[in-house]
Amino acid sequence: MRITNNITTQNALRNMQRGQQEVAATSSRVYSGLRFERASEDPTAAAQVMRTSGSLRALVQYRRNIDAATARTSAEEGVLDQLDSVLVRARELGVSQATGTANADTRLVVKAEVDQLLRFAVSLGNTKSGDAYLFGGSQGTVAPFGIDDTDPANLDFTTTNPSGERKIEISSGQLLSTNHDGTEVFGTASSGPLAALRELSRALGANDQDAIGAATDQLRATAGEVQTLIGDVGARMNQLEVTGANLGALEITLKTFKSDTQEIDFEQAVTEMVGRQTAFQAAMLATSRVMGMNLTDYLR
Repeated sequence: MRITNNITTQNALRNMQRGQQEVAATSSRVYSGLRFERASEDPTAAAQVMRTSGSLRALVQYRRNIDAATARTSAEEGVLDQLDSVLVRARELGVSQATGTANADTRLVVKAEVDQLLRFAVSLGNTKSGDAYLFGGSQGTVAPFGIDDTDPANLDFTTTNPSGERKIEISSGQLLSTNHDGTEVFGTASSGPLAALRELSRALGANDQDAIGAATDQLRATAGEVQTLIGDVGARMNQLEVTGANLGALEITLKTFKSDTQEIDFEQAVTEMVGRQTAFQAAMLATSRVMGMNLTDYLR
């Protein structure tokens, strides 16, 4: 096969273009800090980066969910602590008036305080978290409890019997109830903390020692249930903290993997770029010498 000047020129141009492309590619990697800029350059690595990015976005949402669940759980914990204090005080009042030394006058005075405790407990039941009622269950926009004072001597409360869980996903496949509903915490019209406070108020108003004792016992039992709920809320808080810590560790792992897959080793990339530039310059020099030779050069 005869090698002509034209073939030599074309080969030299192709080699120079290839070298120029390689220099441009290595320079681009150094400037961008990325191993590849298009998925077609490394489909396997690009797919891994896309999956990792999706997982990181999911972690962001899980963190938001944990923050929301923590806020609601903390709010419930505060309400339960206050409700427990209300029941403790009401029980103390009931015990003080369930003896023969108490009389109608002292019981009326204590009834006024118990009525205030009932009103306060109802306000706790209507605590809001954001724009929704914390204990509203599935009907978060409706006040779950109210005061019925149409008969001041027999103060009562109203309830929508709020129920329904509010679950939130805090990690892949892990759902958590953010708080208890109003019925679980404050009871119904016939049982629970509000009913126990109402019965104590009525017993005091009626000056009925036996009824006062019965209401006090009901308060004691109800307080035990509230303590159980407090323990459950504490467990949920622990679960949220542990899950949050696990998500933090997973986030670091995913970011490291994404960085290792997508980003360059800077020193190695710079070394490669310098090597490509040096090779390209050498090729240009050699080509210029070859292209500059003619028949006269051979005859010398």
